[in-house]
Amino acid sequence: MAGQFTSLVNSIGGLSLTDRTTELIGSASNFPRLTQQALVEAIRILIQSCEATLAHAERVQTLVESTHTPSDQGIVELSSLRRRVTDLAGITETFNDATERYIIAYITSLASPRTLVQKMLSHFSNELRSIARDVLNSTSDDKNVLRETLEMCYGQTLYASGTLHSDNYFIPLGEADLGWPYDPDFESEDYYEHEDRIVMDDGYAEAFRVRCERKSEKERQQREQWTEFWVQALSKCPDGPTLFYSPASYLPYYQFADVPRYLFRAFDYESSGRSDHYVVASAESISATSCRSRDDLLSRTAKEITRMLYGHLTKSCFGGEATDNLVSWSSSLLFVMQYAIWRCHQRHRDPAEIEICMVDTRKFPRGQFVRDMSLLRAYREAPEVEKKMRSFFNFRLENAYYDNGEYLSQGVLHHIGRSSVVSLAQLIQAGLHDLYPQFADPAAMDSWTKRVGFLRSEWSIEHTTTQLDIQKAIEMARTCFKSFDAPDVALLLLSFKNRKLRVPATKGTFLKISR
Repeated sequence: MAGQFTSLVNSIGGLSLTDRTTELIGSASNFPRLTQQALVEAIRILIQSCEATLAHAERVQTLVESTHTPSDQGIVELSSLRRRVTDLAGITETFNDATERYIIAYITSLASPRTLVQKMLSHFSNELRSIARDVLNSTSDDKNVLRETLEMCYGQTLYASGTLHSDNYFIPLGEADLGWPYDPDFESEDYYEHEDRIVMDDGYAEAFRVRCERKSEKERQQREQWTEFWVQALSKCPDGPTLFYSPASYLPYYQFADVPRYLFRAFDYESSGRSDHYVVASAESISATSCRSRDDLLSRTAKEITRMLYGHLTKSCFGGEATDNLVSWSSSLLFVMQYAIWRCHQRHRDPAEIEICMVDTRKFPRGQFVRDMSLLRAYREAPEVEKKMRSFFNFRLENAYYDNGEYLSQGVLHHIGRSSVVSLAQLIQAGLHDLYPQFADPAAMDSWTKRVGFLRSEWSIEHTTTQLDIQKAIEMARTCFKSFDAPDVALLLLSFKNRKLRVPATKGTFLKISR
């Protein structure tokens, strides 16, 4: 074993592996297939040797710990093994470095050559490698490494505190470019002459203003290119999301961030598209005749957008068009639970066949979900909207009674690791009917939206909450929504009613929970 390991270290040792990997990732757009195969085979042999070495080291450790009379020969053998383990650690570090570089090379290959984005990627190379390293160290599924890396990078571009925010590129660049005669720190005669001309010469002042505006607009567009690059990179990722993003659309971008923490969706095998414990996908994304599911809805024409919105929001609950790329969610767990009950009753399903998916939207990139009302409000006045569509849009916007916090996603959404999926049967077994007997009323199971409205009205009156109610809600949360904090889910369950909770008598106050 020692001879085999020594031979392996000599053949693909630190410098050799580094040089080979550097050659491999030197041109991200032209990875040599044979070189990749050779590298993978070398790594396979390395892993086999590592496993054998680990087993040998464990045996040696056991022998060392059980030996009461250490020998000089034992020290020689342990020293030799330690030297080889140290060599292995160096190779491991080299391989980790090569993996990070490979990921960054792939990301860089997504940008057009000799563009601003390429320069920004180069500028942020250390930050990108740090993000890739964090993902590699934390992910539990190797298939998600690329998607999680891109999602994290995208997230770091959106906020001023993000390591990849465009300010970290443009501000230093602007400070470096700011020079005579416009820099007040220059304190030259030319600077003061420039200031005087701005005050006294209207033509000069106007020309300077126009120049500044053009520069500002150019920088705005460049910043936009940076964000757009990451959105497009995610859309090119095999398991990446299709995000709502289009600066040219009617919808202000800030609204994409206005999403509640938790969203819910009820489904069964008859639901349109695909919904299961791993993926929620639109009908278009699984259609063999369509290839546009990765196209952002907001990048399409206003006519296409309004038609898809209208078609999706008016479709049957048990079908839909193959060209529908949208999926519905709701911020109201009450609404989704009653929908699950209604769906179960309508199709004479076993409650075990109806499932509810709960997602934590903070774990998805901005633009994964968008409010239906935001889209309707943005597009109802578009010239391309047909009369019947505009009438429907207005109806949805102006009738709060039917507003149940609907949100939309598009394309394929991989939610595993960011969700909990529970069946209606599990909810009932965990105590849903004990906490809310109204859900068990057979006469009300054939009603959905009107039933929700009735329950909200009935439960809007302040109700006293017992300790038993709280215990039931917490038990349901722990049993059915294991991926989330039980107190958070319990509060969601309790908030179906307008409740008053009595806190310890020494405080003499009340805590209110409302829907």
